[in-house]
This record gives sequence, C-alpha cells and structure tokens, in this order.
Amino acid sequence: MVESGAGWQRIRFEQAHNANYYAESCIQGLVVEGQQVVSSGRPWGGAGVPGIYVVLLYDVLVSLKLDAPALLIGLGVSRDELLAVDRRVSMSLAQTVAERGVEMVGERGLGFRYARAMSITLHGPVGLLALSSASAQDALDAACRFLGLRAPFLEIHQTRQSGQAHLQLRSTRPLGIAHDFIIEAMLVGLVFMIEQLLESLPQGLEIHRCGPAPAWLRALRKEVGVPVCFDQEENALVFPLSALEARPRLADPQVAAIARQQCEMEFRQWRTEDEGVMARRIRSALQDHPAPLPSLQGMAERLAVSARTLKRHLQQAGLSYRQLQDEERYQQARRLLVQSENSISEVAYRLGYNDVANFSKAFKRWSGMTPSAYREKS
Repeated sequence: MVESGAGWQRIRFEQAHNANYYAESCIQGLVVEGQQVVSSGRPWGGAGVPGIYVVLLYDVLVSLKLDAPALLIGLGVSRDELLAVDRRVSMSLAQTVAERGVEMVGERGLGFRYARAMSITLHGPVGLLALSSASAQDALDAACRFLGLRAPFLEIHQTRQSGQAHLQLRSTRPLGIAHDFIIEAMLVGLVFMIEQLLESLPQGLEIHRCGPAPAWLRALRKEVGVPVCFDQEENALVFPLSALEARPRLADPQVAAIARQQCEMEFRQWRTEDEGVMARRIRSALQDHPAPLPSLQGMAERLAVSARTLKRHLQQAGLSYRQLQDEERYQQARRLLVQSENSISEVAYRLGYNDVANFSKAFKRWSGMTPSAYREKS
C-alpha cells in the first residue's frame, strides 16, 4: 500500500476490530426458533444508511492524519454512537458526511482508500449471505436484490454482452460532489469483496468508469489489482461469464439460508415503510389473484388507472411491477411446493411458466436453492 505507515496499520487494526464486532452482533441477531429467524435488533427501515459506513470514512480520515472529528461537527452524532449494530443515519446526513470527506481529502483517491479499508463483514446479513452463497452468481443475485438495505442510493444492473457480464452501478438520487467518490468506492469495493469471496480474482476482470482518469490513479493503480478503463459509457465491473460459476471459499448452505431469511425479513420491512399507497394496493391485488398473475396492463385496469400512472407510482417508490410479481410468485411457489401432490412441472405451469427450467432458474434466484431442494428441506 502507498499508505503503508503507522496510520494505515492503525486503520486496518481498527476496521478489523469493528468488523468483528459488527459481524458477531449480526450473527448473534440471527436466532433460529424452529423454522423462524428473528433479529435481536430493531428492523432496518426507511431510506437510511448504516452508521458503520460513516465510521469507516471517519477512520480513513484518521489514517490520512486529517481532522476526522470535523466530519461530524454539528450533526448531533458521535463515532461511538454510530457503532451500534442497528444504528442508521438519514440520507441527508450520509451525503453531508461524504461531501465533507471529499472536500477534506481532495484528489487522493478517497474512494479507493475507503474500499480498501472495507471488510465484507461490514455489510451485515447481506455480506454474510454473499460469503456463504453456493456460487458467485448466487452471491451477485443477493447483492443486487438486497443492495437497498445497505446503500439505498444505488442500483446494480446486470447485463450480458459477448460472453461478458457487466455489473452497472447507477445512482438513484443526486449525490452532488460525492458522486465520484461513492461510485469509485463501490466499484473498487466490489473488486476487493470478490477477492475475499474467492481464492483469487477472475481473469479478465476490469473496472469501467465514465469520465477521465483521476490524478490519484498514477500512485495507486497497482493497488487496485485490476485494469481500470476510463472514458467508458458506463460505471461497471466487467468480467467473463464463466467467473459466475466459481464457488465462494466459505460456501455454506445452512448459513446462507439463515442469512437470506434475515435479509428477506428486513427487506420486507424496508419496502413496507418506503412504498406508497399504490404499491400496497398492487401487493394486495396480487395476493388475491390466482396464478397466473395479471400483466401490468391487466393490473392497471383492475385498479382503474392507466398503466403509465401505475408504473410512475412504482418508480417513485423504487419498485417495478415485475419485482412485485416475482415476490408474489415466490410466495405462491413456496406454498405450492410444500403440497406434495403438486409436481414441480405443475407448480411451474400454475405460476404461468411454459418451461420448467425457467421456473427452476427463477426460484433459485429468489430462494438460493432449486425447487426440488426446497421441497426436500420443507
């Protein structure tokens, strides 16, 4: 590391301590009672950001010998308070802190330094699910689905082009002068998380960035570990599709199942608090509708609104109709699979799938296991 002196060693020690504390607290909160997983902490809700991420930025500033306490002046919160497991801060406070950090550090690769100090255990149950997933594809699906629990200001879009996977990062709200820092931290952070998940980084992995190369890149290019391509059309990670088949070194189906249940519980709580009246009406209508579920146009007619109006309301809540359909299909599929008289083919057709393979693929994306494995477990 360029920052290889006592300051950097201190931040690595402090972050290891914080990560262990946080991971232990998260795991303690996953208590299995029969088939139900409960949390010992307050459920996450609203469009907030976990306080541990602010602590990480604070400690990065300490490592750079900058005035870290100035980061929190006038915000009514201390570093120690932010270490509480269930502590979250508002989006406005998080953005203020990020913008202050950018102003204090300047052109010294704040996003890179932030990402380098981050452990996957800081991401709570989402990180635990990724660590224990059966494949890199499963870990990626989990990150995409539950990103809102950790970073509600970003979205990950998966695309496939010419044998390459593209993970595009997009902001869901204006991030001001903190935009480049956040995108940089996320992309480099994903690289380091992949390195923690797997034995080594996949061959052909690249970071694509919009805009010109920053000044800090010359000094820290080797530390990033993968090529960084600038003046691209997207902010993304790009790598061969074959890398998605890799098995995380800590894969564990039991741990993954517990972590997924915790994520799902918190996801439902978060969505319920954030979504509007229209989204709740759609959920209720989908629950009352027998499979196969209606199309967007069909649902709009049922609710006596235009498809455009329905879509707009969902977008304002950060949702899509397909997402709500998938959530209801998953619940219906679970109910049908526990009824032994229904073959998996029958379940697929009742849910509107013309191909059993497509249903199996979708169910694994939702639950982390195949329909047959779910049935055996149930």
